[in-house]
Formats: sequence, structure tokens, C-alpha cells
Amino acid sequence: MNPSIYVRADEIKSAVMHRETEILSTAGVKWNAKRTHITCPYPDHGGTADWRWDDEKKLAFCTCNKPGTADNIFDVVMKCEGLADFEATKIRVAELLGRADLIKKKGGNGKVRQRQGVEDLLYPPADQRDDGLARSYLAFRLGVDAADVLMPATPTTGFKALGYFDPPAGDGKPVRVGDYPCVIFGQVGSDGRRHAHRIYVAPGGAGKADLGKTAAGYDRNPKKSARAADGDNTAGRAVLWGDPTKAKHIILCEGIETGAAIAVAFRAEVVGETIAVAAGVSAVGLESFVPYDVTKQVTVAADRDEKAKPSKPEGSRRGEKAAREFGLRNCEAISVGIAMPGSPGDGADWLDILNGAGLDAVRAGIKSAAPFQPTQAEVDTWAERPDRMVDLERIAAQYPLPKMFGTQIEYGRFGDAVWAHKRVMVGKGEDMHEIFVPIFTPFGVSARLKYVDQAEAYGLRLSVQDMAGRVRLIDAERSDFAKLNAAEVRSMLFAAGMRVLDDGEKVAVECMKAAGPEQEILIVRKPGWHELDGLADPVFVCPNGTILGLPSGHSVELSVSARLAASVAQGGTLKGWKDAAAAAIAETDCPHWTLGVIAAFAGPLIGLAGLDTCGINFSGLSSSGKSTAQKLAASAWSKAVANKDSLYQSAKATVNSIEQMASRSTGTVLVLDELAHVSGKEVGKIIYTLAGNVGKRRMSSAATLKESYSWATFAVLSAETSLEEKIRKDDGEWTAGQTVRLPDVDVTGINRTVSAAALERIDGIKTNFGHAGPAFVQAMITEGMHRDPNTIREGINGLARHIAGIGMKGIAPDSAVIRAANVFAILTLAGTLGKEFGLLPASADIQKVIAWAWAKFRGSSDAVALDPEQQAIANIQTWVAERWNVTLHDIDAETRTNREAVGWFDNEAIYIPAHRLIEAAGGTLKEAEVGKALKARECLVRTKSPKHTFVDYVPKVGKLKAYVLSRNEFGRGSERTPLKVVSGGRP
Repeated sequence: MNPSIYVRADEIKSAVMHRETEILSTAGVKWNAKRTHITCPYPDHGGTADWRWDDEKKLAFCTCNKPGTADNIFDVVMKCEGLADFEATKIRVAELLGRADLIKKKGGNGKVRQRQGVEDLLYPPADQRDDGLARSYLAFRLGVDAADVLMPATPTTGFKALGYFDPPAGDGKPVRVGDYPCVIFGQVGSDGRRHAHRIYVAPGGAGKADLGKTAAGYDRNPKKSARAADGDNTAGRAVLWGDPTKAKHIILCEGIETGAAIAVAFRAEVVGETIAVAAGVSAVGLESFVPYDVTKQVTVAADRDEKAKPSKPEGSRRGEKAAREFGLRNCEAISVGIAMPGSPGDGADWLDILNGAGLDAVRAGIKSAAPFQPTQAEVDTWAERPDRMVDLERIAAQYPLPKMFGTQIEYGRFGDAVWAHKRVMVGKGEDMHEIFVPIFTPFGVSARLKYVDQAEAYGLRLSVQDMAGRVRLIDAERSDFAKLNAAEVRSMLFAAGMRVLDDGEKVAVECMKAAGPEQEILIVRKPGWHELDGLADPVFVCPNGTILGLPSGHSVELSVSARLAASVAQGGTLKGWKDAAAAAIAETDCPHWTLGVIAAFAGPLIGLAGLDTCGINFSGLSSSGKSTAQKLAASAWSKAVANKDSLYQSAKATVNSIEQMASRSTGTVLVLDELAHVSGKEVGKIIYTLAGNVGKRRMSSAATLKESYSWATFAVLSAETSLEEKIRKDDGEWTAGQTVRLPDVDVTGINRTVSAAALERIDGIKTNFGHAGPAFVQAMITEGMHRDPNTIREGINGLARHIAGIGMKGIAPDSAVIRAANVFAILTLAGTLGKEFGLLPASADIQKVIAWAWAKFRGSSDAVALDPEQQAIANIQTWVAERWNVTLHDIDAETRTNREAVGWFDNEAIYIPAHRLIEAAGGTLKEAEVGKALKARECLVRTKSPKHTFVDYVPKVGKLKAYVLSRNEFGRGSERTPLKVVSGGRP
């Protein structure tokens, strides 16, 4: 039973009372508190200085209304956002107020529910997904081949058929019009917040869908936005081509199709990351776009809305107005230019120029953009406009200051900016009066946080205005306020751009300590599977903050500090990633690349089944594709670059920092490239740290235990030598515990001559990333697998026993071999499910690849540790050979001294002191166990008694507990090779 949603009219009218101006501000209406007229905010009017809001009457007046009529707040929102009726407007007003509690659910009637949420739209079920639809639609609109379309860096996907609903009439239910193909375009803002836009299209993407007409006779709009989260203003979020965090020049336009046309025209610059293209879905979205930190120049490729209409003979000029609005907001911080398409009087956009005159005309027109210069009238009115950066009401709403007893703080103007001011009394006697002095730039406490995965400890969501005037969010734990006067939190505030005067730093700390915001947000500190109170099934938190499997009516977020940056979290399309992964899998004699691909899906299985962290190490010659295999794994969840926000990391790190990396990769994959950067002993510590699933317990300054990092992930490491060779080379100890946790897979013998064309196809992961991992988890949830972790665990155990038995010829494998096989069993299940979910090609031979990897491991020196007794014997043989006649002395030698001796030998035996035996055995077993192993293999010449494995006397040395080893068994037999006489030499 799928519920529909509604808002009671009496409840929303009561909630709106006395909050009308707040709704206007949140909806983007630039109302002037002085009641002077402003430009009409209605998209179909766009008049100049003809709209005003009367706050006493709570009505809006405009020349576009019929004489004698006015608009209430619901009418304003309906007209500004193009809503169909009052029911949809009630829901939107509740969202603008942040009153999600007013949005009710009604029992459904068995019909398919509306998919409106961002996650619902960006992660379709596998059987409904059509990732090629967006490319086909854009190709049709641009009039080019599908292969020539440059796809957005933000996520795109498609539905084979998605329900289209008309809004309900009155208190009724949404009316289903039908199911149509639909493309989804993800949007993102410079603050990393996401949204999505849907376009219903004709079959095969051949244009927009014909949805028929409404009851009022209007054509249904094939474009709809995703449902915004509670209180979330999505204006300014855009579909992106290229990387705006690197490109200093952005071309900004209105309309996704127009953005695609510009991206194709500037393909070389977009791919080269010197230009990024940002497409708002409306004029409001264009003018609300916020540039990135690195942005130096924005060219607004505006629409020319000058074509005459019956209601507007001179045209609305809405595109140009939006461009100039953007220029007014940003021209002081960056260089702004405006490029207008076509000729005066046209109604053209840059897509029309592409279709009519070609790519060169688009490039030339945009490159000839005129620098933005505000008119004197714009300059004069700008200073009085409430939406300016000095708008006190807006600042107070964005950065709410906590109330403090005894200290009055409020926002006020300081020069051309807004600062928080503190009330101070000055003067004496009758001359005493109050003044307000600036102390810090806008900063507020917007919500309290409850960390559900940290014993429900509390924190605060802080909002800070950075040095470019943008909002930055910081999640701070309340416990940090007690540490060194909140030094760590103050450091984060300053890093985000906060500025202070006088005692502003101290007052800000006092504000945070006193804050008790009403809004509470449930927070988790790491991604992966989480069990929440009140929910029967676990939910999955993606590294980008997306929550999968969360029922309606519940909310939880990933901490801001733990989220991947938007530019690293996702890019391109799932289809683009699948094509690149398929190219890697199809390459002849490169099974390690398939292993890398399926390793991406191992993390969710480990976390859900409650298994310990494990992984694999790729070893072999340089340029064998080890890093490519690792990048294939990381690209399923993030951009595979050595970036601090990526899941692909260099191994050049300390054990302590790897704890934080592992925590951030919970439920996904941890990639550590090139272990040559760390010593062998450190590698040993890293292995045990990762496998332990929890970091070190550390003490606080108050002598209490700090909360440790924890994780459950799959690690993919790489080195030119095996882990055993790496650790032993630096005098470390190699044990069975290490080899079963991170088995070595030697890539020697793979194809090292892959063609440049194949590598170019595989490089598709550079622009298509962050989709496959969430899609894998979404498919698990759709299949209900998250409800039965025991079945997953039992399946892995069964596969491990099967793999461990390969090549054993009927001999039952021991527990150590089965534990090592467990890693390969997880990979087997991950690859099998990847094929079933349609993420991997049907041609992928998972069993063959796993058999290859298992054989490589079993044939490696690392696997010797699986038989610790045999390993101990081999270690002793090496130890004896290295010390023979150096510190292992001949008992009968006349010049013998025992000062530096580690043992002795005679014609029959080798004598090793008891305290040296563990050293000689490599530390793999206890002394008694080594003795038993030597006795069982008949390697001992004599013992103290049949019950013992040692003697208590060494000939010519004295009374000493020692082990008497057979000289013939340890490589130095008593029969010496006789000298051989040859003819020749000097006379």
C-alpha cells in the first residue's frame, strides 16, 4: 500500500499566519520592506516595478492582475512556481516553511506510487532503468549522433516508463495520466547539495513526450523537478558539464538542452577542465546560481526572450533579466559577461543557434560576450534591495544566532557587509548609552545533531558565511566544546571563512555552548549499513550522503564532515561506467581487472553479513595494470583520483590516518595504492589494523576513553612485491593471520600490451563514477536481501569451503585455508550479484577469474603461512644458513667464543638455545609448539626424555636448555665435500 500526500487547509493557513514574508524570501521573491514596487516575480509576466506586497493586508498587488483583485500568499507561490492547483501549492508552502509535519500520508489503493524524491529518481530499479535514454534524448534535441553528445558530469539516468500524475483536485488523490519514458538529470550546487529534474520523453528519446492536455485545456508540462527535501530551497542548483571545482571559467545557461549544446561546442575546453558548463532549469535557477571557490569568470549564455506575444508585444526578456540579475549579484567578486543569441526581437536560445548555424556559431557567439556593466538605475536600486548580501532578514534566517542570557547579539550593517553585533553600554551616569559593536561575520546554529551510531551523542549543525558570501555547513560534536576552549571547532570556523573582531571568537564559542536549536537531525558519522530505532530493516548510507532503503517519514543524514565532495562523489552516468567496466572485463588475459571491478561490490556484503574487513593485494611488475584494477574498484563509489575526498588513496600514510580512511570507506571499498611508500613493519600493522574493524582506543585529556574509529570494508592494495616479501625484507614477521586477511594475487603473466583504444574505453571511469556502488545496494534492497544477512553469510561460508577444496584431491582443507578462501568467496558472490543486477556484462566469467586468483594465491610465498608448522621449519632452515660459522659456532673450534654465539653445531647436530627458538622460527608459533613440530617431523637428534622436546645440557658449552636439531635436516650435513684435484695452474 503506497500512500499519497496532502496538507490540511486549516493547518497550513494557521502555519502561514505572520510568516508570509519568510515564505516570500524562501521562494526567492525580492520583496522590498519599504513597500516600493519591484519587478514582478511571475514567470509569465516579468513586468518592471509593478508588483508589491502589502504586509498589513497580506496581499500582493500587480498590474498583471485583473483590476480590483490581489494575490494572497498561496496565489503568489502558485504563480511563481507554476503549480497546477491549490493542493500542490499547500504542499509547496509547507515545504517552504520547513513544516514537514503538516504533510500527511493517505492510504493508497494499490496503484504504483509517484516517484518524486531525488533518490527515487536517480536510482531506478534495475528492471526499469534505461541509462541510454538521456543520451538519445539529447542527441535528438541537438541533432547529432548519440556518440557525439558530451554527457553531464552530474548524474543522469532514465526510466523505461515512469508514472505521470496530475495534481489532485481538492482533497482527492493525484490522478495518474499514464506511464512514459523519462530522463533524469541530477543537479548540484556549489555547496554540494543535490536535486534532480525529470523530463518525460517520446519513445527512444525522440523529443518530449506528448502528455495530452489538462482538464483546463492546457498542454501538460513534460518537465518536473524532484520533490525538494523539507525546507530546502533548490534554486541555483545546476546540471554540470566538466569540473567547476577546477575550471576557473563557467558558461552559465538556462535549460539542460541548451547546456548540452554549449558543452558540445566547447568540448575540448570542458574535457580539458578549463571551462565548465552549468545549466539551470529555469531563469530563477540561472540568476540564483552561486559560483565556486575557484571561479574567476562566468559567461552567461542567456536566452533571448524578445519574441512578441499577444500578452507581451515586446517580449518578456526574462532570459536577459536573469542574466543581469546574476551579474548584479556577482560582478564585484568575479568577471561576468553576457552573450545573447540571435538578433533583437528573436525568441532564440543557443540550442537554436546550434541547430541553425552550427557549432562554430555557438562558439563565436559566446566568446564575443559583452562584459557586464550595471546601468546607473541598477546601481541606484541595488543598494535598496532586500535580497542584497546585506539583507538582514535573510542573513538572520540563514545564520540563526542562539539566544544568550545577559548578552544581546543581533545582525547589523558593518560597511558594505553584515556582521553580528554585540550590545555594549558606554559612558557614565546620564551619558550612559548603548552601542552595538561588530564581533563576527554571519554564523549560526541551525540544528542540533544526534549521532545515532555514537551512543546518541549530541552535536550542532553550524552555518558559516565564507569569505565569498556563500553558506558553509559544519557539523561539530558538543564534546569538542570542552577541549582546549573548543580549539578544534574554532579552527573549522576559521577555515570556513569566519572573521572576528575584538572578543568575537570568545562570544562565538559561548553562543555554541548555549545553543539549543529546536530542529533535531539524526546523524551518522560513517557510510555503510545502519540500523535505526523504529525501523525493522537496515538502511544504507552512501559516501555522498544519499540514503537508500529509508522509509518515508524517517530521516537520517551522513555528517557533513564525512561526505565526499560533490565533484568527487558522482559524475557521468551509470551506463558510461558499465561500458568502461565491460571494456576492462573483455580484455584478453587481464583477469585482475575483472577482480578489481567485482571488488567494488564486496564492501556492502561484508558490512551486511557482519564480517571482518578483508581484501586482496595485487603484486607484480610496474605497468601491469595494478593501479587500473584499483581505480576500477574505487570508481564504483567515487572519482578514482588521489584526492583526500576519494576512496582511492595513496598508501603513503600513517596507521592512524588509515583508521580515518577505513571509517570513511565503510560499506564500500578502501583502495591503497603502492605500498612501497611504507615500511614492511608498517604494512604488517596496517593489515591487522584494517582486519580489526576498530581503531586504537585513545585517552582524552580528562583521562577518559575517546570514541574510536570503526569500519567494515573491503581493501584493495598494490605493491611490486608480495606482502610476505615486503614485511620480511624489513625484518617483520609474516603470519597466517596476515595472509588469510589480505591474500596476495600475483599479476605476473598478464597481458601487458593492451591497445591504446582499449585503455581509452576503460578510461571512461574518469568521467563516469559513483553510480555502480549505490545501484548495487539499491538492487540488494529491491530484492529484499538486506532483510536476511544470515543467508548472505551462510552463502559466503559455503563458497569458501568450495574454493578451499579446489586442488585438494579429496583432502579436507583446514580452517586457515578456508579463512583465506573466504576473501575469494566474497568476491565470487559480489561478481555473481553484479551480473544478476545488470551492472556487469553477462559474458563476465566470474568463476574463471576467481579460480585464477585462488591459484595465484596458493602458489605464492604468502600462502606458506597457512601451514605455520611447515613455515616454522622453513624459517629455522633459513636462520641456520644465515648464521652458520658466523654466530652459529663449531663446538670443536679451538678459537670458539660464546660471547656472541646464538647456537652451536658439531658433526651430528645443531644446538639452538630455547630462548632463540622462537626467533629462528620466525615468531609464527610458541616455543612448545615449535618443539612438537620438530619432534613430529623427526628433526630432533635427542631430547631430555621421551616426554620432552629439549635437552638441558650442551656438550663443551654447559648446562643450558636447548633444542638439538638434526644437522642433515637443516642443510649442513656432516659429510663434507672432498677437495677435487685438477691439472694445470702455475708451474
